[in-house]
Amino acid sequence: MELREIYKPIEKDLFEVKEEIRKQLAVEDDFMKRVVEDIVDSSGKLLRPALALLAFSTGDNNRKSREEIIKTASVIELVHTASLIHDDVIDETILRRHRTTLQARWGDKISVLFGDYLFCRSFAMLCQLGHSEIVSALANTISLICEGELKQISRAYDWDLSEEDYLSIIKKKTASLFSFSCLCGGHLGRVGADEIKAFVNYGLNFGIAFQMIDDCLDFIGDEKATGKSLGSDLHRGKVTLPLIYLLGSTPEEVRKEIVESISPEQNDAIILLIKQMLLEYQVMQRCAKRITQYMEKAREEAKKIDNAAVRKSFINICRYSLVNPLESCSELNVRQETGPMKEKILTGGIKCSMG
Repeated sequence: MELREIYKPIEKDLFEVKEEIRKQLAVEDDFMKRVVEDIVDSSGKLLRPALALLAFSTGDNNRKSREEIIKTASVIELVHTASLIHDDVIDETILRRHRTTLQARWGDKISVLFGDYLFCRSFAMLCQLGHSEIVSALANTISLICEGELKQISRAYDWDLSEEDYLSIIKKKTASLFSFSCLCGGHLGRVGADEIKAFVNYGLNFGIAFQMIDDCLDFIGDEKATGKSLGSDLHRGKVTLPLIYLLGSTPEEVRKEIVESISPEQNDAIILLIKQMLLEYQVMQRCAKRITQYMEKAREEAKKIDNAAVRKSFINICRYSLVNPLESCSELNVRQETGPMKEKILTGGIKCSMG
């Protein structure tokens, strides 16, 4: 199922969200206008605003509350965009959403300040709505995102990072905003406490699975298909689920050689070899199983939603997020790198037996 089909019930609302973002970022300064245009033109799938709008649609709402959810959904996308801008500065990312990143075009200083600017605009918009609970929840969410990012940076090249530690990081840096999005929709839609809890738990579990998928694609995805720079996690020593499983599956001598090969200056041959090892040790199958477990948890929460149409949309978003990334997966290309190329890699990099 295509995302536009899932979005059909909220198609008009998402259009208004985009228009609200343009309105909120309208500026007089010519230079700022150029940067704002880059931001608005590079908008993604609007997945987080969509979850907020869908959760909102389950409740009994009026015109005033609808205006509030449009503004709140706009805030959610601005916060997400700000966090991506800061991420791109940290990771020196060149490509995102099939476009050159703000960091690559305008540099670190402007990117950091614009990320900060978007955070400030977000809080100003929410304060105008007068929902102190949402403002407080947003402040907490941004704190969690920063905590998660700081923990990931501080644990770079930490080869003993556990799956539990990894989960703690992605719950904060990614899942927290999905959870916040669902919370906002339920709160503004005046749904019952049990249903809001289901929305929040859905967002948390979906967000965990979503980040796991993203981390897997960083190893085996295709830049042309995903529209973003890949391979940066390994270059920066970020220990994500595929690497955790690989280091836990290999013999000690192989583990040591993998660890010693990973550095900011590593060449493409080493990266290709590690990709092959992920396949040799069936790491991606283990990752897929873990991802499916969290997506299933999200689906179980979605089943608690009373509104049948919204319930179906939440479940279909899970299905879309699982199936769609496979289209950008280059795993088969990695499998084909055998024979002479494989020997060349082994003699120039890690000298271990691949079976």
